[in-house]
Amino acid sequence: MDDEQLLKIQLFGFLDSAKMPDPDIYEAAKKRWDNIGKPIAGLGLLEDAVARMAAVSRKVRIALDQKALVVMCGDHGVIAEGVSQCGPDVTAIVARNLADRRASASIMAARAGVDVFPVDVGIRGPKMGRPDLKAGQLTDRRLAEGTGNIAREPAMTSAQCMEALLTGINIVGDLSQAGYQAVCIGEMGVGNTTPASALTSVLLNLPADEVTGKGAGLSDEGLRHKIEVVERAVARYWAAAEQIEDGPHFRAEVGVEVLAQLGGFEIAAMTGLCIGGAVFGVPVILDGVISLASALAARLICENCVGSLFASHKPLEPAGAKILNYLHLKPVIDAGLCLGEGTGAVLALSLYESAAAVYNEMKTFDEIGVEPYRFSGGIR
Repeated sequence: MDDEQLLKIQLFGFLDSAKMPDPDIYEAAKKRWDNIGKPIAGLGLLEDAVARMAAVSRKVRIALDQKALVVMCGDHGVIAEGVSQCGPDVTAIVARNLADRRASASIMAARAGVDVFPVDVGIRGPKMGRPDLKAGQLTDRRLAEGTGNIAREPAMTSAQCMEALLTGINIVGDLSQAGYQAVCIGEMGVGNTTPASALTSVLLNLPADEVTGKGAGLSDEGLRHKIEVVERAVARYWAAAEQIEDGPHFRAEVGVEVLAQLGGFEIAAMTGLCIGGAVFGVPVILDGVISLASALAARLICENCVGSLFASHKPLEPAGAKILNYLHLKPVIDAGLCLGEGTGAVLALSLYESAAAVYNEMKTFDEIGVEPYRFSGGIR
């Protein structure tokens, strides 16, 4: 048995253990919300999110005391096509800043009581990380120094893709064992909106110009060029796509093939984080369009994982709303965010945590001696 077969066995074992949220706990949580002494559905989407988090964790009373932000970092060969204003050295610089609490996400996470775990899965240049997973330290899980140029070649091998997926899944497992009750996901990778657009184009069967945006501030001319690069990458994928035999893990194998051809190491690792939430019963809070593309791939590989995913905000990139609609995820923030790194996920988690405090601590109508409200409309 070769290494790729062993990786496949490990991955499929996790996929088979992934669980949907517990429907009985969800209903019990919704019932508790309706009995709390306030207007029914008064906290809107946040009430449903808290009930879903309870169902994911399989506990009617949820806790969000230990919270993590995992930022997957990797470089992309497609920047050789001129799709980004930045060079690849920026990925390494921001990864270091994430560890040193000088990046936007680190600063915001510190204020929100969220521990930050930047992870090198594919940064170019000398290694900077350490092998152990530790908050405030760059963790070394590097699979290669950046991906191939997806406009001309596969991003990675199937084996590397499965390693990246397993990296994300195992990190959720490690964090869950350490007591973390929610995981925000973020990314850092110069040029990664291009593979995210290519993945979305293939997975939603949409033309490149409907799912490609300006990323980190491209001009109109730069956007036109970027769309052309995405079109080339998608055309190359369809020409190179393997014929995969139908079987119990057919969708997973197709998903691995799409990610290997068009993704990035950080994108595949975030896909693993999305799957890991369902495997280990941990709510996973998504960030911007890159993480949403990961979630889209995760749904193909492991349909059960979607129930463990929580939207944070509506991204400016055009693919964002399309993915959210497809996955039936409702963001709680619409503030024009486009920073990445997990910043939107951290902001949303603060909202979820506030709602969870009301859910856990507020008295019921019976306890305060008030006639219960009757539901007559609103968000349920």
